[in-house]
Amino acid sequence: MTTVDNRSEGKDVGAPSHELLKNSIKFFHIVLMVTATAAPLVVVSAYIPTSVAYGSGMATPITYAAVTLVLLIFTVGFAEMAKRITSAGAFYTFTTQGLGRPAGLAVGFMIVAAYSMIAAAIHGGFGLFTSSLLESYFGISLEWYWCSVIALLLTYAISLYRVTVTARVLGVALTLEVFVVLIIAIATVGQGGAEGQVTEALNPASWADSPAVGIGFFLAFWSWIGFETTAIYGEETVDPKRSVPRATYIAVLTLGIFYTFAAYAAVVGFGSESPAQAETLYDQYFFQLADNYTAGFVRTLLDFLVVTGFFACTFAFHNNASRYFFSLGRDRILPSVLGRTHPKYKSPHIAAALQVTIVIVTVLAFGFGGGDPLLHLGTWVAIFCTLAVIAVQFLVSVSVIAYFNRVGRSGVRDHLKTLVAPVLGAIAQAVIAILLLRNMTFLAGGDNLIVDLIPLYVALIGGIGFVYAIYLKGRSPARYAAIGQLRDDELAEVFVDEEPRRFGSERDARGDPDR
Repeated sequence: MTTVDNRSEGKDVGAPSHELLKNSIKFFHIVLMVTATAAPLVVVSAYIPTSVAYGSGMATPITYAAVTLVLLIFTVGFAEMAKRITSAGAFYTFTTQGLGRPAGLAVGFMIVAAYSMIAAAIHGGFGLFTSSLLESYFGISLEWYWCSVIALLLTYAISLYRVTVTARVLGVALTLEVFVVLIIAIATVGQGGAEGQVTEALNPASWADSPAVGIGFFLAFWSWIGFETTAIYGEETVDPKRSVPRATYIAVLTLGIFYTFAAYAAVVGFGSESPAQAETLYDQYFFQLADNYTAGFVRTLLDFLVVTGFFACTFAFHNNASRYFFSLGRDRILPSVLGRTHPKYKSPHIAAALQVTIVIVTVLAFGFGGGDPLLHLGTWVAIFCTLAVIAVQFLVSVSVIAYFNRVGRSGVRDHLKTLVAPVLGAIAQAVIAILLLRNMTFLAGGDNLIVDLIPLYVALIGGIGFVYAIYLKGRSPARYAAIGQLRDDELAEVFVDEEPRRFGSERDARGDPDR
């Protein structure tokens, strides 16, 4: 059996490093980084108003509450895997250990494509808001795509340093944006909005009057994309088998409460006129609430923080995608040079360079091609990313079931966590995928062949990964065995932390190389 053993690396001073910086991230850092990927201010300024106008309408708050429940159910199985597997590959490694190497590589290809393109999609909004800010406050005229390119170069420069620098940058931006959103939301709800409290917005029956409830669920789900950041940083985290599951639960729950409250404030602010106002104001909806219910300086602060919020989000996804490229490079699925880390800071600097290059090329292609930063880059690409992530999370739910079918369960509690919850999670992901597919044309702003083919793109990327794994099995067994493989030090931790009977054998814990 072929194993992946990097313990000898690093002993030779001249040898390239393939290890991330161990024990560098604390529990609080993980929560900050996963929350930054969710970009609370971006959600509030863009996705909640869109849902009020075209999606769930007045039922937007209950939609966010429902998606919180769905993701908490998914998190149960995800957390059980995270207690046993700590890898920068996260979904990729989880699926490999549950469903085998071909399925794992299919997931690896889909998730790296999704996260790489999410960074590009968010840069549409970043460029637009930044360009507007520079023009309004400083009289500087700069095209949106050049704003994005400058930010991407800054992103790469910061990401070269230790991951704790990333956490500090995101932490400052996140704290400020959450603070200002809470000020606006509390002021709006506290003053009773336009027509008093709107309790029916928290009643599931209000879905019956929604313009397109499927759109609302898509936008709510998109608001959480990237919450698996917790597992991605597992290799760099202090006590990952406890910190990662706890951070995931806390991030999903706190974001859910925050989004639901912000959405409630959004419909209270304009009362029964909320859908019409959201359609008219669009990206200025929450800014208008700031003008109506808070002091003038809050609106000014919001103008600047929406830019830092977009930056924090793209920065977080840059790190996510970089670590997936790193993991696939370290496993020698992609060029092995991607699996090297910075000799001093232990950051995946080469993978980060690839990621930032991909996004710059994508942004400039849309910019020079005359694409709209929100409709085309920010929406078309977002549809692709969301569908890919939903497909991946569905497969991860199935892989949790398969993994624990193989290694065994003990007691009712284990069955609830590793069988019942993943089954419910898989069903929920399938329902959300169906809603997305049925509403793609509306989301894209009209019928478009590029958008219509998005499901094919996702299937094709996953299929390439699956077929490539089969090819490696026949042509390069050693590289095939490295797909989503547990590191030797991690395997040792699994056997120390868990009862041997739960895994049956070392072969079960590693995963059968013939799978």
